[in-house]
Order: sequence, then C-alpha cells, then structure tokens
Amino acid sequence: MLMAYASSAFEFESSNPRAGFPGKGEHMPMKDAMKHIKRSLRVLGGLAVVVGVSSVLGSNNVRSEALKGFGSAATGGLGGEVVQVRSTKALKYELCRSYSFGHCNDNSPREIQVAATIDFTGTEGQGEGQGCQYGRACSAPYKSESLLLMDGNDAHCDGKEKTLVGFDRAGKRPLEIGSNKTVIGVGPSATIKGKGLRLNGVSNVVIRNLTISDINQGVIFAGDAIAIARADLVWIDHNRFRNIGRQMIAGGLGPTTNITISWNDFDGSDTYSSYCNGEHYWNLLFLGVPQTITIANNYFHEISGRAPHIDGAQAIIHLLNNYFHNTNAQQSGGFFHAVDAGPSVQVLIEGNSFDNIETPIKTGSGHIFGLLGKPSRAVQNICLTVLGRRCIENIAIPVPRINGFRLDEAVVQSFGALPRSSIPLPFPADDVSAVITARAGPGHLESR
Repeated sequence: MLMAYASSAFEFESSNPRAGFPGKGEHMPMKDAMKHIKRSLRVLGGLAVVVGVSSVLGSNNVRSEALKGFGSAATGGLGGEVVQVRSTKALKYELCRSYSFGHCNDNSPREIQVAATIDFTGTEGQGEGQGCQYGRACSAPYKSESLLLMDGNDAHCDGKEKTLVGFDRAGKRPLEIGSNKTVIGVGPSATIKGKGLRLNGVSNVVIRNLTISDINQGVIFAGDAIAIARADLVWIDHNRFRNIGRQMIAGGLGPTTNITISWNDFDGSDTYSSYCNGEHYWNLLFLGVPQTITIANNYFHEISGRAPHIDGAQAIIHLLNNYFHNTNAQQSGGFFHAVDAGPSVQVLIEGNSFDNIETPIKTGSGHIFGLLGKPSRAVQNICLTVLGRRCIENIAIPVPRINGFRLDEAVVQSFGALPRSSIPLPFPADDVSAVITARAGPGHLESR
C-alpha cells in the first residue's frame, strides 16, 4: 500500500497531451518523474529571477520563502513572453489565448503581470436561480448565507424553503489559465475582483502576489477564488483571499498533484457566516484522486472550518508552519475546526501554531501524524529512521477543547517512500505567529 501511495504522487491524467505531462490513460514512471523534477530545478537555478518582480529561489534559511514541497518543480511561465495587464479583456486573453472544445489549450510559457485592480463585478450581468437560505438565520451585524443550487439533482436545500437566489454571473464563470503560465501581481495592491481562476487539465502554473476578492460574497456555489481540476505542478504563493462566496481554493475532479500552497493570507472576516460569528467556513476543499499537496507558511484567520477539508483515496498532504488564529475566545463561538480529513487521507502535520482554535483537527479524521507537545524518544526514532530528520512539534494555546492529534506511523512511512525534496523541514512552531503575520500575503515577495 505504501508503494502505491509513493507512485501515485507522480501520476496524472490529462485530455491535453501537449500540456507537458502524460496523456489520458498514461502514467509517468517514478524515475522519469524524478528526471523531470531535477531538470526543472536546473532551469530554476539558471534563471532564478522572475522578470521585474522577484526571485523564485530561496536561501538556505528554513524560514525562507523559497518554493518547496510537492510543487517545487513548478516554473510557470519562466523564460516566456512577459506581458502586463490592466483590464478585464487583457487579463482574460493573456491567461488563455486559445481554446479547443471549450478547454484552454494555450501551453506557451508566459508571465502575466497584473498591474492594477481588475474588477469583473457586474460585467456579465446579474443572474437568478433556485436556492435557499443555508445554515443559521443570523442577527445584525451578521448576515445569513444563501445557497445557489448547482442543478436539479442538488439536494443541499432539501428540507429548507426554496427561494430564488440572486448572483453576479461573472463570479460563476472563472478565468481559464493555460499550462506554463505565471500570474503575478505588481506591487502589494494588485487585485482580481469579482471573478476567480480555474486550472482545468493543465500543468506548471504559478499564481503569486495577488488579492482575489469579492466573488458573490454570501452565496454558496456561486464561485471559488481558485478552482483546480486535473492539474499538476502548481504553486499558489503570497496571495490574499477574502469575501469569497464558496471556497477560497477548491481541488477535485481527477488528480491534484504536485501542488504547493504557501505564504497566503486566508482572511475569513466576513459579515456573512455559517455560524453567525463573522467568520468564513468555506476555505480549502480538496477532493482529487490522487493528491499530493504541501500547505506551508499560510495565515488562516477568522475562519470557522475547512482549513483544509480533504477527502479521496491516495491523498498525501503535508501541513507545516501555518498560523491558525482566531481573535474571539473559543467560548464566543469562534473557529470550529481547522483540519478535517477523510478516512483514506494521510496528513503529516508539523510546526503549526493553533492560536485560540477550538478544534485544530477534527476527531475521526483520517491518518494523522501530528505531535502536540514533546514527543517520546521512540516516536522521534521513527522520524529519524524513515525521514532522516526529527518531526517538528505543533503548539496549541489554549489546550484544544477537542483534540484530534494522533501519531499514526503509517503516515510517516508513506512520506518516507517519497523523495526527500518533497518533504521540507519546518522551523519551530514558537516562531510561526511572528514570521507568518509579518510575511504572508501580497507585498512580501523576497527580492535577492
């Protein structure tokens, strides 16, 4: 079983054989995958500067913002054409210049620099569809969320009074991105507003230094900030997400492999909330098969759930050095849960700081290896033997009311079957709050 997990980390199906990875029904052998990663890293070493914006590579400092983890071979549009965009029309065109049967087939390397606030709100008109008020009925100053039914078979509103739900059409129609693209904000205020991004059947995409906001705020199923389906080699870094109706990042519908999500600010403060507490519930959702995802150095705050929610077979997730912070006291109905993993999921949880979090890990989550407090010598011997290093402890203050931390050795064994380059070393959790709040989100790209 462990070898099956190891090989799945480098398998990917695609309907687009020109995207730079195996075509449909094909599998990339482990040795070929490793050659691909090493070749990509040589390219990165020789062309380290992303034109006019920042450096891709980091230093040897473990607190460095270098690209690391499962997505460490992503180069995006490095070496390709560099364009700046300031309008809705230009952004849509440069992200994908050509389509085939409705799918983006633009694989030319290109760096798209977003040099303004690009606002899609209202550009495609207003829509209305069947739905319901979902969750609790909130009192001022908070507002209740609505849910827009996906289709006639959607059962989310069963048992609730059906009603017409209004929405902005632009939010439901995400921008398609082609393979081998970098989308990067110029300066700290570059913003895409009212519409999200979709990576569908593509490979080698980098998204950095952007704010993505205000996508049908308060309307569930009316748009995600970033949607990933059947995608490989993705780096999502130093972005801010806020006022999103549904998920800030959603992955599913096939493989979601070799993904790194790093140094992002997931800002859940919102007048619309599932628990009427001003905190967003719909955050990260990953349902792909297989999945290999690194979630590192992110700032999750004022969020009441799904940070992340993961399900599906052959899912290997590394969660390290993230800062989970809730301003309100636990007793005031604050952050309900962070990690929520299905029964087949394998999650290595290291060096994270859970600050005033009621439930860092939901009980009943899948295979979890996460240290809370000092480990025994026997536990550290397992890490030293299998990973070649110590496992790093997490901290949770105050002690969680619901404690889902576990030490499932099968998780360490699964990670031990992967290349060491896929498993970055976290820094101590005591440093996380200061480092992450100072450097996560747009405007903090390292320049070297």
